[in-house]
Amino acid sequence: MSTNESRRRSRRQETRLWRVPVVRVERVTPHLARVTVRHESLASLAGAGTDQNVMLYLYPEGTVLPEPLTLESARGLWARVRPLTRTYTIRRHDPVTNEVDIDFVLHGDGGPASAWAARVQPGDDMIFVGPSPAYQPDPAADWYLLAGDETALPAIAAILTALPPDKPVLAFVEVADETEEQQVNGITWLHRGGVPAGESTALVDAISAADLPGGVPEVWLAGERTAMLAVRAHLLDGRGYPRPRVRPTTYWRLGESGN
Repeated sequence: MSTNESRRRSRRQETRLWRVPVVRVERVTPHLARVTVRHESLASLAGAGTDQNVMLYLYPEGTVLPEPLTLESARGLWARVRPLTRTYTIRRHDPVTNEVDIDFVLHGDGGPASAWAARVQPGDDMIFVGPSPAYQPDPAADWYLLAGDETALPAIAAILTALPPDKPVLAFVEVADETEEQQVNGITWLHRGGVPAGESTALVDAISAADLPGGVPEVWLAGERTAMLAVRAHLLDGRGYPRPRVRPTTYWRLGESGN
């Protein structure tokens, strides 16, 4: 099966900029904040589920923004000020209430998006551009394997709801410890046990030891680059799965400035 067939994406929708108010901030776990925005303009956000993402625009404090703020007017500012940008998966999109949830891992390392999420309050604005095309699971796969760390959890949780109910699914998510687990059905939680994020082998160890179903899977992987490459190497070399069926995505790299 070709790569295009195995990694299908929804059709790209019109890219635009949203400036919408925050209505809720919830600390889901000790190190994860869920920020909810609501606005009637979000009725036009084309929600495609799974790993659909948007690009957050983070402007320096005190930046005077044009009204209305659009993608065109934002680009017109680039000669004077450019926002920091970070990509985040839409955790939930409710077209009835016009709400969007985005989850932020709070690293405590001064990353701009993490720092923003730690201090944001209801009434503040969130500015983002998108949406991206979203992964469309291949219904012809014999079964599905999802794996990643906490940064991939929003996408994995969304993908789980989109998979065919009559096919086996295995989902592995690595987090710091049991306090970082969420109420998401179908996930096998792996704990780093004090090992720093990006240095743990919990994912590749668990998948290597797992009794995986027969047949050819479709594999969705996302997280720290080295960990994803280790899992990919095991699935290709140790399990013999076809290369186009195993495509990891790097969400972050150990030692580089994060979100």
